[in-house]
Amino acid sequence: MTQQVAFDGQVVVVTGGGRGIGRAHSLDLANRGARVVVNDRAPEHADAVVAEIEQAGGSAAPSYDDIGTAAGGQALIDVAVQRFGTVDAVIHNAGNVSNGYFEDLTEEQIDAVIAVHLKGGFFVGQPAWRIMKDKGYGRIVLTCSSTGMFSHQGMANYAAAKAGVYGLTKALAYEGRPHKINVNCVLPGAATTISDNDPIPGFDVDWGGSRQVEQHAGGERTWSTIFETLQARRTAHAVAPMVTYLASSGCEVSGEAFIAMAGWYGRVFVGKAKGYLAPDTETVVAEDIAAHFGGIRDLSEQTVPADTFEDMAEIADAVNAAAKAVAQ
Repeated sequence: MTQQVAFDGQVVVVTGGGRGIGRAHSLDLANRGARVVVNDRAPEHADAVVAEIEQAGGSAAPSYDDIGTAAGGQALIDVAVQRFGTVDAVIHNAGNVSNGYFEDLTEEQIDAVIAVHLKGGFFVGQPAWRIMKDKGYGRIVLTCSSTGMFSHQGMANYAAAKAGVYGLTKALAYEGRPHKINVNCVLPGAATTISDNDPIPGFDVDWGGSRQVEQHAGGERTWSTIFETLQARRTAHAVAPMVTYLASSGCEVSGEAFIAMAGWYGRVFVGKAKGYLAPDTETVVAEDIAAHFGGIRDLSEQTVPADTFEDMAEIADAVNAAAKAVAQ
């Protein structure tokens, strides 16, 4: 029997909820019974989504707060509490870009992007976290990006901010375990307006073997041919189901990341190879690394630690196994 995903009586905050992917989240959640706080810096967009939800018989409230500041994050959560009494889930979707090649990025460009994507996760998450911790339940869905995990040219500030979001996801998942607060992140892909006035540089450049242009069995594959294949499927609506599920009480995983793009959904993870254990930490030298570098990089045996404890425990197990083998 298919699990039903419902939010009856729950209160969900959506940052950047007035347009694009955030709008799709807001509408889907409201359609499933959630009372939604739609946050958007543009009042006309937040108001339009709230009106759309209310016209369909749902409950919603707008917020125009700047979640890149601590005061703005608190004000947003205050709206949820004042209007609906609590917060059950937070979807941090708000985003911006300020693109440029790495050597040209200014301090303002770096700070502006990190403030919304990464600091916003802290500033909205902290006041919501206190509420969730007190009642022993919560769901947080942060928005990472394939650019943060895999990346490409022209968006180093954005990539760094999104990679930070992944780290924040893992940290909060650890801290949330005793309080039944699950935290995951989504790497969405949809055709939105985020880069309309700030195009990504270098998409028309031959990067000389960096896979910007790739030869394969079907001929030449470029960014243009990839987008041509995917564009019609890269809808905001197709992202929402993954986020809706992650924000629901039925989702029991925490600390994980998932791509949702063009109707394709899959887990993204940071794992580690079996690696190489040096016999002696006092005599190991760079030449030993060079000699074993193939094995250090070999992914034929790998694990995906859930946290730092599991990571270090695996290394301790390898040390104990080696010591036991020597003793025998």
